Amino acid sequence: MKMLGILGILILSATSFLACSGGEGSSGSENTPPASSLDVSPSISTCGGFLGSSEGAKIPPSPAPATYCEAERLLWNYDPETRTLGLLDARIQLNCCGEHSLAVAVENGVHVVTQTDAPEKLETGDEARCGCMCVFDYAADIKPVESSTISLRIMRNVTDDEPPVTLVWEGMVDLTAGSGEVVLSTASAEPWCGNSNKVP
Repeated sequence: MKMLGILGILILSATSFLACSGGEGSSGSENTPPASSLDVSPSISTCGGFLGSSEGAKIPPSPAPATYCEAERLLWNYDPETRTLGLLDARIQLNCCGEHSLAVAVENGVHVVTQTDAPEKLETGDEARCGCMCVFDYAADIKPVESSTISLRIMRNVTDDEPPVTLVWEGMVDLTAGSGEVVLSTASAEPWCGNSNKVP
């Protein structure tokens, strides 16, 4: 009985060692895909959008000036040679006074674009907004984008709103089409669109 007990301990120890070794092997690169690495070149307009300023969007998508104020639109195009996806969210209505940024990440296979609008920081450390609204354009070049079809999600984080983060749009984008457009909102932008409503 004593020998059987010792033999049982040896078998258990060997089994535990093999299980631990197998666990270490399963964490290798062949079973764990590498973290997504995207090169993102953002471009955010001043008040009035790219149409209302001397600067232009740094990416090819461009809204039609005649219909710019009618709706908020997501425009995109794709260059398969450089594997670059260009995105432009045009005519976003936000407070005139804010600090803007854009980030892109891949989360569970979904390309998530997060547009952030935060109150301006004063020298005193306080945060400030203005008593007016403006229209802005958020744009980005994103690469490498490999797939022929991607799942895309547009999120907006207005940090002093409640709730701050909202879903703007989510859907599939067929990159083989080369370019496309999605109407995101037809809410009126009057009187903030079509003129310069910048705070002096």
